[in-house]
Amino acid sequence: MLYCSNVIINLTLNRIINRNMSIIHRLFRCFLLMILLFTGTTCLLTGQSGGEQPDFVKVAAVQVSGFDKIHKPGLKIDAVGKAISYIERAARDSAQLVVFPEYYLGRISIPGKETEDLSVAVARNHIYVIIGSWEVFADGRFANAALLFGRDGKIIGKYYKTHAAVDKYEGNPAYSSPPGGHDEDWFLQNDPEWIMKKGQEFPVFDLDFARIGILTCYDGWFPEPFRILSLKGAEILVWINGRFGAVEDYIVLTAMHQNTVSMICTNQAYGKGTMIAEYPGIIKAYCSGAREDYITANLNLKNLRYARKYSRNAQQRRPDIYQEILMEVPGK
Repeated sequence: MLYCSNVIINLTLNRIINRNMSIIHRLFRCFLLMILLFTGTTCLLTGQSGGEQPDFVKVAAVQVSGFDKIHKPGLKIDAVGKAISYIERAARDSAQLVVFPEYYLGRISIPGKETEDLSVAVARNHIYVIIGSWEVFADGRFANAALLFGRDGKIIGKYYKTHAAVDKYEGNPAYSSPPGGHDEDWFLQNDPEWIMKKGQEFPVFDLDFARIGILTCYDGWFPEPFRILSLKGAEILVWINGRFGAVEDYIVLTAMHQNTVSMICTNQAYGKGTMIAEYPGIIKAYCSGAREDYITANLNLKNLRYARKYSRNAQQRRPDIYQEILMEVPGK
């Protein structure tokens, strides 16, 4: 009888343990599923995929007027407030990067109130932002600066315009010398890029979805910046502008074809041609009028990376015979 009782007790205990273990396993599977669902949702929101760079990314571009090339003392514009509204809109649209035009924030100190207010909005919306400004340094000098904000709201990069877009000149050859007899205030209010501090390099920046490079307005009229940035690994080139007329789609299409990159271009609202373009030659979104506008598009990074990895042009380049590209222009 005692033996039978022990057997019955053991069987009962085993059934209880097995039933509890089954419950524990089911709970554990549910717990893992919740983790996967949560991280999957997070990946969709951030553009990341399991720690790897995503195959696609959604980006936004804003065609809007703010401060401009010419300094106008006393001019009041709520450029930051308008920028924040577009940052929030881009985040609602699940864009991972939003790009504004050249000059937009005007003459500012960095850090300063403008960048601090933007930092709060950027961090709250967990999105990358590129925006143009005139950065004024402690010694009074200034530069045409494109600011890159990270998802945490911190400024993680800057690009200083390297090619001065001057409008007035004297002497020969053309555009080789600034007009004489003028002080700094005259240049600020008429032709500031003659006296700005010009950039000396083409940096690239690693975002969590791609490596990018930045060009500013007149820089895009030279082929070298596109090629240098691509050779340094940039997959997306951001070209910010502040000018009348349209950003040239033929330059964008040529640069994409020759350098195996996709592009995001912006302009102020008195111009046009803000666009998002995908390699090898697709303009996916475009602002056709001289007005305030906003566009988004998805860029295929998987196809771009495949094209870059298996590029015949990249393998057949001849840098050993390209030294003449450094020659001076005849007659300069």
